Amino acid sequence: MTRTPDICPVRKADLQIDTKTLAAAVAELERKTRCPVLMDDALLQDGSSVAVRGQYTPRDALVRLLGNAELDVIETVQGLVVMPLSYREAHRMDHASHL
Repeated sequence: MTRTPDICPVRKADLQIDTKTLAAAVAELERKTRCPVLMDDALLQDGSSVAVRGQYTPRDALVRLLGNAELDVIETVQGLVVMPLSYREAHRMDHASHL
């Protein structure tokens, strides 16, 4: 069995990402870490990121950027996946897609 190498680095990198829209912050994180972030665009709507300054793994930086305890960040071989933890957050996404 051959194991596919992980796309995201597990080492910490020095990151400086200012507060901005969630979409812009996630895009900047992807660019700086070369780690894809897979998530529903509805999770990015109307949100602002938390600033990230310092040494972080891509996963830890994304958790900090999101600043939301109702979202879970899971590391996969394809990148980082963001999923809602609660029914309320998932339900909010369902309504956003119907607007």
